[in-house]
Amino acid sequence: MSFENNPTETERRPDIKAEPQYSDFIPAEFVNNPIQYFETYGTNMKEGEVLKDENGTVREDPTAVKELPEWLNGRGEKLAVVAKKVNNEKGKIRKFGDPLYEYRIMKIVLDAGLPAAEPIATVHSEAESLIVMKKLSGIGGHERGMNELRARGFSEEDIMNIKTKAGAMMAELREKFEAEGIKRSWDLKDMIIDIDFAAKKVISLTPVDWEKTKIEE
Repeated sequence: MSFENNPTETERRPDIKAEPQYSDFIPAEFVNNPIQYFETYGTNMKEGEVLKDENGTVREDPTAVKELPEWLNGRGEKLAVVAKKVNNEKGKIRKFGDPLYEYRIMKIVLDAGLPAAEPIATVHSEAESLIVMKKLSGIGGHERGMNELRARGFSEEDIMNIKTKAGAMMAELREKFEAEGIKRSWDLKDMIIDIDFAAKKVISLTPVDWEKTKIEE
């Protein structure tokens, strides 16, 4: 579903398209100014500083992925939401000139029966673009995620066991993805690990960050 903007406005607002099953969750404040909503209410999901290469191009931006406040629909149902500001200079996004490349990849992955975050909406303008998706359950496979486990009382042996199991599951996923002609980098830091915290066991693994993914014919 698209949210139409007033054509008499002097400055064209971003084009917002939502998946039909989620259109009634989109807050009016987000529709009115999605970029401002993202910057005002979003909470950074990564730590660190913005990193640029020798040409001044942004390569790593921890402020680009934010958790947004829960969205509610008219029936009182809740939706946990994450949004990502698109870096037009990275990976296949730059190659194909498609700011919504990652969003399209996630839909292809899900259609193939493989794990990805569920797409909710896109925001696109000449200046900036966002992709909005359901928040995945679990922790990141990076060191920040491991520190979260330590804070929950996991020992170093527990964490090593989590990493070992997640690594084995990642290898299995890689085979399944490549069997479908979907190629990407595989590193635990680019995975969300869903964990049974009480049993200290890995439930599932979901890849994130799709800007370098390649789909083969």
